[in-house]
Amino acid sequence: MSEQIPFWVKLTPLYELLKEQGATFVDFAGYYMPVNFEKGIVFEHQAVRTDVGLFDISHMGEILILGRDTEAFINHVSTNNITKISNNQMQYHIILNKDGGAIDDMMAYKHSSESVLLVCNASNKDALFEHLNNHIVDFVVEVVDMSEFFAAIALQGPNAEKHLKVLGDFSSLEFMNFVEVDGFIISRSGYTGEDGFEIYGNPEAIVNLTKKLIESGVTLAGLGARDTLRFEAGLPLYGHELADYITPIQAGLGFAIDYSKDFIGKDVLLEQKENLASKIYGLELIDRGIARQGYEVYKDDKVIGFVTSGFMIPGTKNSYANALLEGKYKMGDQVEIEIRNRKIKAVIRKKNYKEKSYKGR
Repeated sequence: MSEQIPFWVKLTPLYELLKEQGATFVDFAGYYMPVNFEKGIVFEHQAVRTDVGLFDISHMGEILILGRDTEAFINHVSTNNITKISNNQMQYHIILNKDGGAIDDMMAYKHSSESVLLVCNASNKDALFEHLNNHIVDFVVEVVDMSEFFAAIALQGPNAEKHLKVLGDFSSLEFMNFVEVDGFIISRSGYTGEDGFEIYGNPEAIVNLTKKLIESGVTLAGLGARDTLRFEAGLPLYGHELADYITPIQAGLGFAIDYSKDFIGKDVLLEQKENLASKIYGLELIDRGIARQGYEVYKDDKVIGFVTSGFMIPGTKNSYANALLEGKYKMGDQVEIEIRNRKIKAVIRKKNYKEKSYKGR
């Protein structure tokens, strides 16, 4: 029986190849994306932690900012400061609405002071593109949606560098830096907490590179493992730990905010910085259960917030969650999560459940 592909989804250039490799697909942000392969999420998660995994990330949006005011424009719309990095470096950015909520978070690839590529979440690309164009005003810039010209993969894990030798020697490439080789943009970066690379290029070239990497023995991985890996490493996911109603302050992303410049939403963040009513906390479940997004969290029989993400970490018997909670709590404080009409005990703990393993960091 042939697969029934929903008529509303887009296929990435890697769809046919990954289908042949046994991928199970789901609709994600309007794209038909692999959620896992035949050996499953746990296998894929552990492969990235111990060896290497390859992800299709062609659904990500690519928006190019061009013009003499590129840096000034990005600094106006974003929390971070693009002038503080050099050419061929990348930087994490959050673009806010006027109320301080996040429109999206993204990576900025700085080619020059007049050319920066923003790699954004697929679900927010259209809204972000509109927002950026609405705020050009007097800035001499052009905002160009380049997404249809790119496909992309992420090669993640301690052996990623070894496998990428099919393309060249990238041992000298530092974390959060990128190079352009044979038409590819190759950055030492990722969304798993492991060493690795993200590679952007024209669709045909990315498909051919992926075939070579499969031949070299990489494990193919899907969105399921990508989610558990980022969660374990303490990395936020838009729509969960960061949203239009969750500010970077609440999300604990102060490292990406430069208050020395003006930016949209700055006043709200400054006020919130002084009087923070709620923020994202990490939780470790004491009792058995898995907390899912939206589950209510209690303290002394009073609802104090809700779960934003929750998983049993693959390869362990430990269940963790992140939650947006009102009030101030310290490590070890006990709360309860309502799971299927039962109150499950949990304790406050730090949000990263595994230390990151970036090369050079």
